[in-house]
Amino acid sequence: MSIDLESFLRNKGQEYAPFDPHRARRIFEVFKKDFLQTFNPKVIHIVGTNGKGSTGRFIALGLREYKVLHFTSPHLFSFDERFYCNGENIAKEVLENAHLALVQKSYMQEASYFEYATFLALYLARGFDYLILEAGLGGEFDSTNIIEDKISVFTQIGFDHCEILGERIEQIAETKLNSMGKVAFLGIQSYCEVQEIARRIAQKKGTHLIELKGYSSFENLPLFLSQNFALAQRVLEFLGVCLQTPPILDLKGRGQKIRENIWLDVGHNIDGARAILRELEGEEVVLVYNSYRQKDIRAILACLKAVVKRVEIIEIREQRMIEKERLQEVLSELEIPFCDFVEFKEREKYLVFGSFSVAREILRSLGEE
Repeated sequence: MSIDLESFLRNKGQEYAPFDPHRARRIFEVFKKDFLQTFNPKVIHIVGTNGKGSTGRFIALGLREYKVLHFTSPHLFSFDERFYCNGENIAKEVLENAHLALVQKSYMQEASYFEYATFLALYLARGFDYLILEAGLGGEFDSTNIIEDKISVFTQIGFDHCEILGERIEQIAETKLNSMGKVAFLGIQSYCEVQEIARRIAQKKGTHLIELKGYSSFENLPLFLSQNFALAQRVLEFLGVCLQTPPILDLKGRGQKIRENIWLDVGHNIDGARAILRELEGEEVVLVYNSYRQKDIRAILACLKAVVKRVEIIEIREQRMIEKERLQEVLSELEIPFCDFVEFKEREKYLVFGSFSVAREILRSLGEE
């Protein structure tokens, strides 16, 4: 008897479990013989540190005249959020049927959580016009990179998952940019090393590299989302689609104003913090915060200190979260006042920032699930 998708994924454990750089390709060689005898969608591969989700969604919205599957991660509430098809998440029944087809194959038991999600996306996209594949935390060895014929789109590359990708921007950029296909788009970058490495790899691979040099700002978008929209525009232009103004971004937690006085962003690294700081310059907010322990929490909080009146620590019952005592210790050392989060008050202005887990908890508490 086949196990249902939810139980199957739960048994897989953590999304980013012990990594084998060859496993996905090994599985793919058998998978494509079983399921991809015909596979016609144009693949747009989104790689980067920040902005992958919003850039991919802007492209998907621009291609609404076609049949498009946008594979994104992680999800906030339900696994089906990762599979977005022309304005809505894919139906749970369709997703479950795809799982029932894949789980019959013994080699699928070997796939990690994220790899299995990638194979589901490939299976679901058969017969589609476009598949937008968002990489996980890597690039070159990411399971989304098993498709060779693709358009590569690189959003901002910066410091995150350093325990896996390396401590230097050159190391991080190299592994992400090595996933480059024959046509590639490079978004606005904060580190000149990224551009230099991209040009070198493009020359080596014979890639047609298109670099975004500037962008227009839009009144209804934070600057970082304007950058991501500009990158999406260039990709769409290459595909023969004109999208002059940003569509409404139906992706929760990306610079989202969930109440008149509450701004929510799922950023959880230093470059995300710097982007938020630019948006809030000259203001004073209450920061509702918590974080996974491996993040550079001190640097993030030190960056945001200039606009933070106090930090309110929201309790998240997850094993990966930093110990509360350690977070309080960092806040004390940075001389940032703090207390426990209880509720939002109308007279205060809030920034909710820290991780998908923090965003999930807040959205759920406000009935925004």
